[in-house]
Amino acid sequence: MTPAVLTLVRRAAILVVLVVVLLQPGFGTRAAPSQAADIEVLVVVDRTRSMAALDHQGGPRIHGAQQDLADLSEALPGARFSLLTYGSDVALELPFTSDGTTFATAVETLRLEGPFDGSGSMADRPLDAMREVLERADAQYPERRRMVVFVGDGENTADGEQRSYEELEDLVDGGIVLGYGTEDGAKMPQAADLSTEDGYVYDQDRGEDAISRIDENNLQAIADELGIDYAHRTEPGGMGAVAEDFEATYAFEEGDGAPAKHDLTWLFGLVLLGLVLLELRTWWRALWTSHTVLQPRREVT
Repeated sequence: MTPAVLTLVRRAAILVVLVVVLLQPGFGTRAAPSQAADIEVLVVVDRTRSMAALDHQGGPRIHGAQQDLADLSEALPGARFSLLTYGSDVALELPFTSDGTTFATAVETLRLEGPFDGSGSMADRPLDAMREVLERADAQYPERRRMVVFVGDGENTADGEQRSYEELEDLVDGGIVLGYGTEDGAKMPQAADLSTEDGYVYDQDRGEDAISRIDENNLQAIADELGIDYAHRTEPGGMGAVAEDFEATYAFEEGDGAPAKHDLTWLFGLVLLGLVLLELRTWWRALWTSHTVLQPRREVT
């Protein structure tokens, strides 16, 4: 076989192996670990004044909720979070994003409504907005799982009957309702920064400081309607276990994740490297030979 033919064979082999590498060959199947990036978490937070009540570790309920949400975000790196808040109105504070810092900032800077904003609260107020967000996410990324984290005290102060969250159950793959507050209840600071220097929200009808109490029966009912768990939050910690529950919904019957083939790309990559090195060696030898042949001879005097 002539040198020219050998060169053509080597270069053809390089091209063929390169194509094989790009195709990422493999055989059989194995269990690939599930990825947190497949999880979308819709966080719904009650920002009515009742979340300022001072019965969570001696401080405002909202501070406990903010800490829990920050911990949950850290426990689910790569997951996509969205933040929806409700009070007298509903606001999508943050669409789905995998940027944990952006979500943490949105949670940290969340502000409650003023003492006299709105005309009472209902725990079903975010229902329509939740449906819209979940349906849009499902249409855009149907392969992803969507979790709902519902944060509040369950207290209704407006007239009317609360609607059921059961209509959202088919759009929800998991999640948790996090309840804040106590049965005894607590006063709510009037100040925007939740300090007590300006006094507390006053109940004109009763002629005394208003008291907000958690409604655990309502929160449990919301959890049941959504088909998710309920947890009464009274102290920090435990969000790691919640994150593990979210990730566990991705476990397949065999292994920890979706079936995947045994990858052989690395093997063909080594073959490609060997062929390229051989080609470089041949090219260098040819260059050296031509340099030697073309170098002028020294004249002998």
